[in-house]
Amino acid sequence: MDPLEEQAQELEILQSIYPDELTILTPIRFQINILLDTDSKRRHAVLLDVTYTENYPETVPILNILEGAVDYDALENEEDDDDEEDGEGNYDDDDDQTISKRLLNLVETIQLDRDDYAELLRKIRDEAEDNVGMPSAFSLASSLKEHAETQFTEKLKSKEKEIMDIREAREREEQKKFTGTKVTPASFENWRQKFRKEMGIDRRLDERYADVHKGRLTGKQIFEQGLASGEDLEDTTDGKEVDMSELKKKLEETTL
Repeated sequence: MDPLEEQAQELEILQSIYPDELTILTPIRFQINILLDTDSKRRHAVLLDVTYTENYPETVPILNILEGAVDYDALENEEDDDDEEDGEGNYDDDDDQTISKRLLNLVETIQLDRDDYAELLRKIRDEAEDNVGMPSAFSLASSLKEHAETQFTEKLKSKEKEIMDIREAREREEQKKFTGTKVTPASFENWRQKFRKEMGIDRRLDERYADVHKGRLTGKQIFEQGLASGEDLEDTTDGKEVDMSELKKKLEETTL
């Protein structure tokens, strides 16, 4: 079939499929405005711009993707949200209540940008290459709608993750306030030495040792000064001397 005839037939079919969305600019160039299905109350659209080459469909058409048009008259009764664009703020400076509100309204802040259009165009051109030899405008328009909706959803999920990561990091910092320092043998020993120094335990022990007859006491003297229990004196008779190194060891143990 002659390429011009195939192109004319395809345009007729497209007119029946897209009665309101198709705009024929010239016999070889047209645009299809594609509304996207998203969870947003705002309406989003992409525009597929197609120009037939001389031998289309035996060659790839010239393609471009632009931001689509939205019928804003249909939205005139909807309430404007002045805070929609605030979703791009610094979430780490907001309180949890504000972050929760922005999470709820986040979908209203998502919009495809120039990089998104470039990625969509790459995908559509690759698909057009695969469809060489057959009319592909309808197939390309359908694929563009699917890819654009997926792109929108991925941007939304990415932004949600960004906000949740910030919230979780903040919660971890808050939780640290209620978590004590983990005790290890080394940290306990450091605390023990510091405590003994602050309380003057070693100094007081040394002073007590210096007061006991130059280092030795009889069993009776130890008992009278309250330095040992009766059990410590079971085998000690009056007048028998006691080794002060052993006594010092006992005092240190009881002091701690």
